[in-house]
Amino acid sequence: MTQMKVKDLLPIPELMEARRVLCVQAHPDDAEIGAGATVAKMTRAGTGVVYLTVTDGGVGTTDAAITPARLARIRRREGEEAAAVLGVREMLWADFPDGRGLELFAVREKVIEAVRQVRPDMLMVMDPWLPYEAHSDHRITGLAVAEAAIMSGFPHLHPQQLAGGREPHAPQAVAFYATSRPNTFVDVTGTWPLKMEALAKHESQFTPESLDMIGAYLAAKAREHAAGRGYEMAEAFKVLTPTHLHMFEDAWQC
Repeated sequence: MTQMKVKDLLPIPELMEARRVLCVQAHPDDAEIGAGATVAKMTRAGTGVVYLTVTDGGVGTTDAAITPARLARIRRREGEEAAAVLGVREMLWADFPDGRGLELFAVREKVIEAVRQVRPDMLMVMDPWLPYEAHSDHRITGLAVAEAAIMSGFPHLHPQQLAGGREPHAPQAVAFYATSRPNTFVDVTGTWPLKMEALAKHESQFTPESLDMIGAYLAAKAREHAAGRGYEMAEAFKVLTPTHLHMFEDAWQC
């Protein structure tokens, strides 16, 4: 008789069964890079996807002639255009200053407010535990979303939100994109061109040459993720429930 492993006691939710998703990104373009083809597949299947962008993206340039305020305006427009390509019609903006050192609890409060407003059954965000991730905006955003998944259903946390009509809500799971330990692979062969079309909207971030380079890398990873699964291109996620995210020693191998 085969003994059940601890990690098998808690099944992983099916990402593509989610009917409402809050997709959180630190900067405009992060979600397109990490999960754009999956977002497009979801919206075309009738899933409601809402974006929450944490920072204004105002320092993401090597051009000293452009001010952070102007760049933030450009990046918001680019983000809206890219999201529209993927079928995302609703966008929320926290507008924290880009690259200035996010504070975990402030971001968590904004994420919990968005969770209570949108009431998603799934959250999506970059993986804060990606080895060698040097950008603190990515790490703090991912950690804030992981904490929000655990705490957004607690009525005594941020009670002022309840007074404003934001009732507690507990998502079923978090899907971490840009992860090194995926447990979920989505066939995105049909929506891959939309991902690349959306990325091309971020003209302030990519020259034609850099877009070609990142496109080649992302395509190679997508083919690698799809290998042996019966399709051509895949995006990979680490999907975990709130229970996995709180003192669950086997989460790393789920």
